[in-house]
Amino acid sequence: MKYTQLRSFHAVAQAGSFTSAARYLNVSQPTVTEQVRDLEATYAIELFNRSQRQVRLTTVGRSLYEITQRFFGIADETDKFLRAAADYGAGHLRVSSVLPFFIVEILTAFRKQYPQVKVSVAAGNSVTTLKSLLGYESDVGILSDHEPDHRLFTHIHDSHALVAFVSKRHPWAQRTGISLSELDGQPMVLREVGSNTRRAFEAAAVDAGISPTMGLEIESGEAIREAVAEGHGIGVYGERSLPADPRLKVLPFTDVNVRLNRYLACLKERRNEHLVAAFFTIADRAR
Repeated sequence: MKYTQLRSFHAVAQAGSFTSAARYLNVSQPTVTEQVRDLEATYAIELFNRSQRQVRLTTVGRSLYEITQRFFGIADETDKFLRAAADYGAGHLRVSSVLPFFIVEILTAFRKQYPQVKVSVAAGNSVTTLKSLLGYESDVGILSDHEPDHRLFTHIHDSHALVAFVSKRHPWAQRTGISLSELDGQPMVLREVGSNTRRAFEAAAVDAGISPTMGLEIESGEAIREAVAEGHGIGVYGERSLPADPRLKVLPFTDVNVRLNRYLACLKERRNEHLVAAFFTIADRAR
């Protein structure tokens, strides 16, 4: 097995085509095709199903891709370490978070201690954050409740209650709280499928035997707040995740206590990387 063969396989698996992989590697498409075929011939295996227009990984190919993700992730980590050493402490930390505004305080403390480190922040729900971590696209993740994964190191950063909120023009705006059962048949403005807030709310609704109406589904917390403020329906959010807004009235639930947890997460194998460990330490101090 040659490094170039493995590199070509990984690029095709990641890009989904030989042409895109060649463009990424800055080599010719026939070169990539030949290197992958040589790798398959060496071990008498088939890594891609080429019967369709877009190449797809075989079962063996998917297993190998999981290995090459770790392999090239380590290579990328090594490259970043050497570049950081050459820059006398500079580096690049990639953070993916379910609520980017929530981590501003952590980032402020981190950048104060590591002013030369470049920090990139990507927003997404817990599903996309988890995918980013497992795909070595992020170094650290902040995500909500999720299925346990043996590949991750996680711990709870904070916990807060799920609350409803309405426009100040809503008939409920003068109230101090509502029961979950009152949302039966009410138009809701909710996050997309994959959002932990939506999952927690829908599970609580099922337990309560109620059926709220889906008014709007939006892939943005900011847009949801705007939609609720404009009177499109009732929103639900974690109480510590909802910024103060004079146009909105927060209504705690009086009959249920649905909790949302936020976790700091990274790959177990990356737990002791210098910048990752530093972020965890600084985040814990900011709690």
